[in-house]
Amino acid sequence: MKKLIQFGAAIFSGGVIIAVAMAILIPSIARIASAVEGGDGAIDISQIQDYAVRSQVFASDGSLIATLHGAENRDPVPLSAMPDTIKDAVLSVEDAQFYEHIGINLRGLVRALVQNVKSGQVEQGGSTITQQLVKKALLSDERVLNRKTKEAALAIRLEGQLSKDEILELYLNTIYFGNGAYGVQAATETYWGKPVSELNWADSALLASMISNPVENDPILHPKKAKEERKLALDRMVANGVITRAQAAEYDALPLPVGRCTGVAAGFRPADCGAITQPPEESYFVEEVKQQLLADTRLGATYEERYAQVFGGGLQIHTTLDPIAQNAAQDAHDNTFPSSVRAEADSKGITTAMVSVESATGAVRALVGGPGFADYKYDIATHEPGRQTGSTFKTFVILTALEQGVLPDDIVGGGGSWPDPGSTPNPYVITGGGGTLTGVTAASSNGAFVRLGQTVGLENVVYTAQRLGVSSQFNSRAKSMPLGVFDVTPLEMASAYSAIPNGGVREPSYFIDRVEDRTGKVLIQHEANPTRGVSWQSACLATQILANNVQNGTGTNAQLNGQSAAGKTGTTESNTNTWFVGFTPKLTTAVWMGIPAEGTKPMGNLGGREQFGGLWPATIWHNYNQAYVDQTKQKRVEFPTCAAPTRAGKPASGASDPYGILNGAQPDDSASTSSTTSTTRRTTTTTSRSTTSSSSTSTTTRVPRTSTTTTIDPGVPIN
Repeated sequence: MKKLIQFGAAIFSGGVIIAVAMAILIPSIARIASAVEGGDGAIDISQIQDYAVRSQVFASDGSLIATLHGAENRDPVPLSAMPDTIKDAVLSVEDAQFYEHIGINLRGLVRALVQNVKSGQVEQGGSTITQQLVKKALLSDERVLNRKTKEAALAIRLEGQLSKDEILELYLNTIYFGNGAYGVQAATETYWGKPVSELNWADSALLASMISNPVENDPILHPKKAKEERKLALDRMVANGVITRAQAAEYDALPLPVGRCTGVAAGFRPADCGAITQPPEESYFVEEVKQQLLADTRLGATYEERYAQVFGGGLQIHTTLDPIAQNAAQDAHDNTFPSSVRAEADSKGITTAMVSVESATGAVRALVGGPGFADYKYDIATHEPGRQTGSTFKTFVILTALEQGVLPDDIVGGGGSWPDPGSTPNPYVITGGGGTLTGVTAASSNGAFVRLGQTVGLENVVYTAQRLGVSSQFNSRAKSMPLGVFDVTPLEMASAYSAIPNGGVREPSYFIDRVEDRTGKVLIQHEANPTRGVSWQSACLATQILANNVQNGTGTNAQLNGQSAAGKTGTTESNTNTWFVGFTPKLTTAVWMGIPAEGTKPMGNLGGREQFGGLWPATIWHNYNQAYVDQTKQKRVEFPTCAAPTRAGKPASGASDPYGILNGAQPDDSASTSSTTSTTRRTTTTTSRSTTSSSSTSTTTRVPRTSTTTTIDPGVPIN
């Protein structure tokens, strides 16, 4: 009798619950029917398809170098590319009658309503895959009956517009699987480092079990809970006839992922991850690309629009980076210093930065912005205002002189003293021997280049630098300008120098070749913009002078085996910055070395040696270019042969000294004997660390010399 009473009570209670559920359900169904019949027209499918898709950054050879995404890391794939394992597992767990219902599952709704009536609150939704899709795309996550009614109505309407396969594809590409992974492709990469096509039944069961609660069921953070949920998913798959009980037991015994496989440092990547690594987005080069895109109005009128495109627009970003060049540059940066010197450099905060551009196009092929992006985000190679350039700036003086008719064998006087009202010290005094233009370049004579700057006019030197793309603010009255006392970035130095091996034609440096949207439409396309910086002959003669500097002057550490090289060293006062900027027939590269955190702190000795541009920067430049030449198997290319000079060498003259008086020319009459030097001109034999070129005479040459008691840069090695 007792059991009979209990049975009757159970029937009565169940009937009450079902009656209450139906009382709630029938009006809801009526509202759903009304919503469907009246409708608001077709659903805007673009609202459902407009999900964030990660952008991809490619090197010049097509290899993937970075993925860019915001909160949602997603790479959608067609349903045809997904294996049955993931489709069947998700259907078994989330919506076994998916291919049978019309967008809502009435049995599921009744079951959910009964449970909700029991609990007194909304605990279960009974949502189909179609309902889940419209909820995420078109509605809020708030669990209220009115929202459920709208959700059901929209689900029915959506199934009238899209096929079942189209709905399932959208669903599998939009749902969240934890750890920032949205959609099955990103999830498969994140947990196993492989493509979605390789998902097995155990993998698929785990992903299916994570849909309801991707945080609590995270196999990395909560492995015990994740294993329990995966087993429930496997049991559901058995119940639906997808796999056998024996298979479920076999898959249940397989291990769970223990760490992320993508977007992590190599040392933290589990050993059993597959081949897909999905490189992290952080690097100096990629950061520069990101910042340029975020400022490009072709991707949107506002910053918010551009951000959405870059980090969720599914852009295909094709860059100029050459992986061979980049690896060679990074290796030269990391491994040029011997271990003892590296330790000393690190203790002092000394680092290097470098940038390499293709001279004929301006394409940036390699970039090392500093000690390492993970620890030091500031990019020394590209960010304004740059660093003082030292004697690498003398190249602009050389080009200005060549443009004004000076020849490599023309004579430039040595140091001197110039009145400099309003400045300290006054007069301005500088030392350094004179000689031919080729010779004083090889010796990097400060005195000779200050004098040459006065000869050609510093305002003309500024104009030359600006024509070659240097954007720094210069004071054209600063007599020390030729010594590189103004800040320029390594990128601008490399770009400006690149016009020399390109016959005097400058192509602005650039990082991005083209950008396509997710449909393949080209949004950004680089266009060449060549401008004439200097004449072909001036560029040729400058190449000749700078090539001699590498062979016989301060740049000998930059010599290459099997390839021509030219360039100029640079060292600023007290060794705060050291440089080598040079080129081969293909690449132009600037290398800087210093203490970025201090800005102007002297480096002092390193490895027992005083620092100057011809030491480590030239060596790093050599190591990078030699590795690139060797790895790309370049054939030797000689620099062009310049037109033969039409006259013998003579004292250099220029726009500010048309008769060459500053450099030893004899005045035509005594009234013109005054010069800007404060000492008496006398006849002397010039000396230099380098021999003069073959066409110059080796006899005594009349040049002005000075006797000095003060110098602007005492102790700076000739560089």
